[in-house]
Amino acid sequence: MIDDAARPWPEAPPTSVGQCVVPSQVEVDVAIIGAGIHGCALARELTLRGVSCAVVDKGAIGGGTSQWSSQLLHGGIRYLQTGDIKQMREGLAERATWANIAPWRVAWKSFWMPHRGFFEGLSHRIGIGLYDRWGRDRPGWPPTLHLGAVPSDVFEADLRAARTPFRGAVAYADLLTWDRDLVKDLAASSDATWLDFHEIEGFEDESGTLKVARLRDLRDGSSRALHAKKWIFALGPWNDGFMKRWFAEDRKRLRLSSGIHLWFDAPELLKGCEHPWALMRGHGRILFVIPRDGLLQVGTTERAVEDGWVPILETEREELFLALEENIPAIAWRTLPIRAEELGVRPLVRPPKDSFGTPKLSREAVLEVHPTFSNLRLVLGGKLTTARALMDRLATEITGRECPESRMRILSRGGDGEP
Repeated sequence: MIDDAARPWPEAPPTSVGQCVVPSQVEVDVAIIGAGIHGCALARELTLRGVSCAVVDKGAIGGGTSQWSSQLLHGGIRYLQTGDIKQMREGLAERATWANIAPWRVAWKSFWMPHRGFFEGLSHRIGIGLYDRWGRDRPGWPPTLHLGAVPSDVFEADLRAARTPFRGAVAYADLLTWDRDLVKDLAASSDATWLDFHEIEGFEDESGTLKVARLRDLRDGSSRALHAKKWIFALGPWNDGFMKRWFAEDRKRLRLSSGIHLWFDAPELLKGCEHPWALMRGHGRILFVIPRDGLLQVGTTERAVEDGWVPILETEREELFLALEENIPAIAWRTLPIRAEELGVRPLVRPPKDSFGTPKLSREAVLEVHPTFSNLRLVLGGKLTTARALMDRLATEITGRECPESRMRILSRGGDGEP
């Protein structure tokens, strides 16, 4: 197996004239390693509390797994099957927070969950009714969108309904987002020192505390030293690889699961497929078919992997095609041009008794105090939707300062994607 930390990262851009000059010695209160959704959210939280911080990443801000999510801010409709109501309600509360603090980066949609008959439809109406009741805080909800049972004539008018095994659908609410741009918005909302395209070459410690990280700027080869009182590693699926590389730790804290999305270029279908579909597949998995940005997004799969950088397998594509053909046979999926393919790796916390597959693992995050370095915390697992809340909690723990403003202050615009 190739070590995660040894995988080639995207090539750094050349040094530009307008690039911000960073001194060779950087001193901050908190050093954050990892510029994904968690690292950038934490930088904002610390800025709101008046605490200085620096964010280090070997690549670009939001350039890793945070740009390959499902691009949904949601409570987790899959938890209706798995029974994790606590995570669902936390996600629904955070969904409303995102709608308040990043209104240009989100879009409310009524998702249709098709059912095969009366009893499945009844169970969907009950479960989705609870989901929407618990998530009734929906800032900016468009009055043209409707929830609950989809009228039969409206369902049958959808191109996907022809020859399908489904006989109707129930609509529920969730948010679309643009994940990498959301990460950039969080970054723009902080006063952090940004050290993107910087590789960590080693650490210096003293008496069980980390003191200094030795950095190399990948753009021009220059060296820097980062000094901090507290350290947060938000490394996503690369945590285990980097902990082995930096500290020779063999402990496996994560189980990794890959999921793919296919983006079909099918403009003729978009007029007849206006609502996102979410189809229950069993084992807590959902097949999404979402019209967005002039394309049709389809996903996702679940495959246990050992690395943060893995290729898409032909078996994964085939799994999606078979699921689409079984559930939506009216569309000739294999004839449609594929505009893009994405594969993201989910970092799932490895349970003490690691005896079952990744679909059954909890998506809940863990904030671990490192057993050797008392001033180091590891962010393990987590989700796009609840990243802000998790980092709000972490910032409160490490600074002793709560910040209700975090749930209300509008983000600055840093991303350049579609609003």
